Parts: sequence; structure tokens; C-alpha cells
Amino acid sequence: MQSVNKTSLRDQMSVSHIGLKGVREFRIPGSILDSTLETLVEAGRRREEAFVLWGGVLFGGGQGLRFTTAIRPAQVATSTPRGLLVSVDGAALFSVNKAMFEAKAILAGQVHTHPTEAFHSETDDHYPLVTLLGTLSLVIPDFARDGRHGMDRWAWYRLSGYGKWSALSAETKVTIEK
Repeated sequence: MQSVNKTSLRDQMSVSHIGLKGVREFRIPGSILDSTLETLVEAGRRREEAFVLWGGVLFGGGQGLRFTTAIRPAQVATSTPRGLLVSVDGAALFSVNKAMFEAKAILAGQVHTHPTEAFHSETDDHYPLVTLLGTLSLVIPDFARDGRHGMDRWAWYRLSGYGKWSALSAETKVTIEK
């Protein structure tokens, strides 16, 4: 008879050796960042939030991850009485995961816009598109209209537990390559 593991999903996701929690450096090629910004600005011109997902490969014995792939999944932007919302359905997520698998990339980052300030909302916290511990979430204010010039207002987070996103710590380095 097999024993039943009574550890909850929440407990399993909090174990530090799972996922990308050991990654201390993320490298973003300028071409991926620029194409992401173009996509977000285009949606912002329509007053819509948008998502772009990033995949990458580990380097340095798992201490670093370099993004190699950016995908704008099929998504639906909605305006509600409480604000703007963008949703991605299961079929679109499956397509993203399949493309990442074929590219031999780990789905390790999500980028989206807000119409004003950059922060992680309660919806952002509990309904992320990337779910591997240690992944990145970047929120860009003002529909990304300031491009790279507005980087000082961007909000960077890492998934640190079930529904818990933490601001990047000093131990995590993000490098934008040329």
C-alpha cells in the first residue's frame, strides 16, 4: 500500500528548492524587451492592459536564467466598473506552454501593464500566468508609453509562495542586454 502525502499544495510550493528560487540573475535581451514594450504600447493605445510571457534557459548551474522567448498569448481585454482586466484562457496557456517546450525554454516571466501606477494587484497575486516559484512578474505603468525611459517606475516581483509575490530583493540581479 502506498502512503498518502498529506502535504498541501501550498506547503509544496513553499519549499525553497522547487522552481527557480535559486536563480539570482535574470538576463533580458534588448530585443525581447523592446518587442515586449511595442506589444504593450500598442494595446495601451486602445486603453487596454496586455500580457507578454517570457521563457528562458538556465545558466551558471541554475544560478541564472536568460530569457530567449517572448510570446503574447491570445487574450481578452475588458473594462469593468472596478478597472481594467486582461484574461488568458486555458487553451491559450496550453499553446504558450507547448511553444516554450518546443523552444526548450522555461516559462519564467510575465509582463503586463497598468493604466497608471505599477503594482501587483490582488488579481495579479492570485491569478498569475506564470506559476513556478521564483518566476518574475514585471508591471509597467502608464500602458508602457514611456518605454525604457520609464524603467525607474517599473515594479518587479518574484513568486515566493502560493499567491505571494515579493518585490525583488537586493540578491536578485536583472540585466538588460544590448
